[in-house]
Amino acid sequence: MFKPVAQVPRYRLVAQQIADRILEGALKAGQKMPAERVLVESLGVSRATIREALIALEITGYVENRFGAGVQVAARPPRDNQLLELAGPGPFELLEARIMIEGEVAALAAENIGPEEIARLKMLIDAMQNESGSAFWGENADEEFHLTIARATGNLALVNAVAEFWCQRLQMPMWVKIHSRVNVDAMKPQLIQEHVEIVSALELGNGPKAREAMRRHIALFGAQILDGWQALAPEDRQEVSPPPERLRRRVETEIGEWDFPS
Repeated sequence: MFKPVAQVPRYRLVAQQIADRILEGALKAGQKMPAERVLVESLGVSRATIREALIALEITGYVENRFGAGVQVAARPPRDNQLLELAGPGPFELLEARIMIEGEVAALAAENIGPEEIARLKMLIDAMQNESGSAFWGENADEEFHLTIARATGNLALVNAVAEFWCQRLQMPMWVKIHSRVNVDAMKPQLIQEHVEIVSALELGNGPKAREAMRRHIALFGAQILDGWQALAPEDRQEVSPPPERLRRRVETEIGEWDFPS
């Protein structure tokens, strides 16, 4: 009889209001955006929500953040509602899907991977050693590592699925905020070792071991993401549905008992 009521994060409501003003012409192409303080007072939300809304508007092409000039309406903003593209999965749905799917991708890749791909994976691990934590964005070595494994399956649908996982996080202001709480540089030795273990299993052609190593790798990083969510201010945590209990169980299955944030 009834349909579930969608929980719309506040930043998206704010972003939609601003996008509507741009589409109506009240905010014109190239015009400097109102100061953050003005937006906070006008919209009755926190500075954090305004910043997330502006990230969403930048992702979808409504505004530009120019060095030294601040945020302004894009020279050629979209003519329709591009914010609908942000109505994808939440960060915890993405994390759960990665644990489930990328483990199977690694297992299948172990059956097909060749010496050239193994050599490329080892080269990418070396590249990760030299990347800073800020290299989280864009086409970095970690992203290419996971895509190389996906390509080794010979299944284009799986390649597209893994590529979409990495694309989705760039479209999630909340993922950006949670990830900023994770000290990637401090985790680097552990992350590098996890990648080494994945490659070792792949090189042996051991599908079960590759699956186990990949799931553990994503779950260990997921535990950090969940802790990062817990570290957010209470009002910021309300911007996204809390982690489901089954995700706690899945993470603990892969990494052992862990103090899950509540």
